[in-house]
Amino acid sequence: MFCIDLLYLPQCVLQAYPSVMPPAHKVCVFCGLSKKMTSEHVWGEWTKGYVERTANKHNHANVFVPKPGQPEPAQVRIRAGDHLDAQVRIVCSDCNSGWLSRIQNGAKPILIPLFEGAKLSLDQPAQQRVAAWVAMATMTGEYLSGDQARVAIPQSDRTWLMEKGTPPPGWCIWIGHYPRQQNPTQWVKASFPVANVDELPETPTAEDLAPTMQTTAFSVGDLFAFAMSCHFAEIPMGWDWRTAPEARNLLKPIWPPHSGEINWPSPPMSDNDAQSISASVVRYFEDFAIRLQNR
Repeated sequence: MFCIDLLYLPQCVLQAYPSVMPPAHKVCVFCGLSKKMTSEHVWGEWTKGYVERTANKHNHANVFVPKPGQPEPAQVRIRAGDHLDAQVRIVCSDCNSGWLSRIQNGAKPILIPLFEGAKLSLDQPAQQRVAAWVAMATMTGEYLSGDQARVAIPQSDRTWLMEKGTPPPGWCIWIGHYPRQQNPTQWVKASFPVANVDELPETPTAEDLAPTMQTTAFSVGDLFAFAMSCHFAEIPMGWDWRTAPEARNLLKPIWPPHSGEINWPSPPMSDNDAQSISASVVRYFEDFAIRLQNR
């Protein structure tokens, strides 16, 4: 259940199909130091050996929703290359070749059969390694738009991943078996401003309207991942898929780790399932905001 003293402010941003290379940062978003920035592949360059790149171009779309149910026209740009080759220049060479590489290498033996839809069992250590990789891709993927104002994940979460090698407390991550369809859901990120009503001023500032919650859905091969984080940890921990109940059967929670082993693959997802799950939290908060406005 969600706490009733939390308020979704009627503003969110949906992003789909990432751009290839946003502007470079001057400091590393993980260690915070001013060093040589490198091109970090969001999903890992090594995945080329296991997941075929079939697209020679993709769309990058931003949809801004200032009021519930009233999205502005999407800003769509056509980008060259496959979306899985997306890169961001936000990480220093030390982080890239150090602990980020260790997360990639630790998850790789488990991710390959997940990409291929092969049979395997995921114990708690395996779940943790995959969850760390999903969190890493989610954190770096936030910068694909190049708009700092849309980053919802705080520095403390990136620091936690860097120092602990696990997703931060309060994060929730699910995975599903998504055999490649005709129009696969590739990458969809939503960010929301969520605030404590007792602390919200009568006239909110731009800082008050800054996103404090995000959901990210992406697919690589036959693997579908969904990550949710919020400044208020009770929201992800209490999420019950009320606007996409099919997810309860199709997705497996891997963070916090499942107490037992997860047998893979899970039931296959369709394109409609992936689209519904990707937008499920957006639909919930839109309905929630409409109810508040109609009081």
